[in-house]
Amino acid sequence: MEYFDILNKDGSKSGHIAPKGEILSNGQYYLGVHAYIHNSKGEFLLQQRSKTKEFLPGGWDIHMGHVIAGETSKVAIIREIHEELGIKIENVNFIKRITWEKYNHFIDIYTVCEDIDICDLTLQKSEVENVKYISKDEMIKLIRNMDYRPEEYRIIMENYVREIH
Repeated sequence: MEYFDILNKDGSKSGHIAPKGEILSNGQYYLGVHAYIHNSKGEFLLQQRSKTKEFLPGGWDIHMGHVIAGETSKVAIIREIHEELGIKIENVNFIKRITWEKYNHFIDIYTVCEDIDICDLTLQKSEVENVKYISKDEMIKLIRNMDYRPEEYRIIMENYVREIH
């Protein structure tokens, strides 16, 4: 069973933890992490989520997970990438923390620029069905269609993708 720190509205730790899946009260938040991984050619690495996942089963999306109690978001995203893709990434860049009121979540967004050969990945089958690279234009289209994410999130990440050289 995984446990998560419960955060206050200002993002500080409340001093309480909750098991994964517990419904939070108003003013209580979990912390999630997202990573946008791209290579030097400006292509973005996506993963196809396992068909057994509760959220977006079988869907293509960026790399994401939750921060386990006691972790920082940076440690969590590095752990998630290692677990799901079988690679160690150290150079992650923090973009912004977004509040997602609808789901009592904060999302810390990170980016990674690294040339990764898909053949070097070891996928965690319980989480990831497949991986692929997509172009900047395809990534922008995907972000625009992420109606399951806050508008502020989509705007920030579309702008980020546009600025990749």
